[in-house]
Amino acid sequence: MIRPIGRAAIAGVATALVLGLLAACGPTPAGSGGLVGRMIGIDDTGLPDYAIGGGGLAVLPIEVMDGPFWEVTGEEPITDPDQWGNVATKLSEADVSQLGGTTSLIEEDGDFRIIASPGEYVVCYWRGTVGGRVSGCSHLELPREGELVAAWNDGGFGIAAK
Repeated sequence: MIRPIGRAAIAGVATALVLGLLAACGPTPAGSGGLVGRMIGIDDTGLPDYAIGGGGLAVLPIEVMDGPFWEVTGEEPITDPDQWGNVATKLSEADVSQLGGTTSLIEEDGDFRIIASPGEYVVCYWRGTVGGRVSGCSHLELPREGELVAAWNDGGFGIAAK
């Protein structure tokens, strides 16, 4: 005989489901599925920020900025990380792989996920076609957990943990 489920059991199952859904929607530790982020455009005329969809991110070990990145791209080296936000150069997916990096697509609603171990990286932004011309790069200290926000405007590209 099947016994009816009591109210306490239903409440317990409902609580477990809600907690599971909240955990699934929250920040994920880096290295175990990555960190989620949002790509936004910043309007310098006073209009509200807006989500930017499409394109992608190249996530590279920070060490590549000591030489290999500049050799692969054929660009003159820039030693000041504050100036990387305006780097505009061709960076193919093969270049990213050669430099020991990964790529992350930006969804149409501006959401993205970076899957990498915590540490120091340089992240470059492809505004259009992934593997085409980047529209800036930025130093990123990738934390173990949290969320990321990336932004682009006429002043360049930047990314940081919230």
